[in-house]
Amino acid sequence: MTDPMVPLSAEELHELDQFLLHDVDSDDVMTLDVMDGFLHAIAIGPTTIQPSEWLPKVWGLPSMAPPMASLEQLNHVLGLVMRHFNGIIAGLEGEPPDIYPIWPEREFNGKVCDEADGWAFGFIEGMRLRWSDWQPMLETNEGQAWFRPLGLLSEDDFAPDQDELTRTPLERTEIAHQIPDAVLAMHAHWLPLRQAIHQRVLAKAIQPKVGRNDPCPCGSGKKFKKCCGAAADLH
Repeated sequence: MTDPMVPLSAEELHELDQFLLHDVDSDDVMTLDVMDGFLHAIAIGPTTIQPSEWLPKVWGLPSMAPPMASLEQLNHVLGLVMRHFNGIIAGLEGEPPDIYPIWPEREFNGKVCDEADGWAFGFIEGMRLRWSDWQPMLETNEGQAWFRPLGLLSEDDFAPDQDELTRTPLERTEIAHQIPDAVLAMHAHWLPLRQAIHQRVLAKAIQPKVGRNDPCPCGSGKKFKKCCGAAADLH
């Protein structure tokens, strides 16, 4: 069994790309670059979102996975998606944190240009899963500056100067190059909150529970319900 923390190889990324392009019967299925942006937003955002909620968005279907020929194929494809997600998280947990966005390139006037429109669209779609939770960041000047390259590349009527700034592939590439630093800044912004939530969940998980018929932890020798568990008696 493949380690779920092992990043996808180039061959596996290509396999996942082809599956999304050709094997999912949905007009709303994400392409690999859109999915990559989508998963980055989920990985860095203020709220933990379970795969059962975001996987249907990847396929553009109401289910966690599209119909497949066998259980083996199902688990293989889901494994590819989850390993890619885990790889994104691993990059963010590095020292220093880093991201490796996946988006197409094309040649324009003899230069290689980045086409990050789909990636930016996917990232914003990930934000929309918990849009209200992102609002405290987006209401700050810093948050608006971090969001700007994403909005310029993928949102309609985002800014008055949008058309002027995004006319050519070279201009769009300059904006795309701002995205990694912007996403890392968002990650740093939300990291203390995510860590605090993790610690609260962990504390709740390890908190000892006493049954009503268990010995009272105060050491009285009485049952809890007859001691500290009684409304009138508190130690």
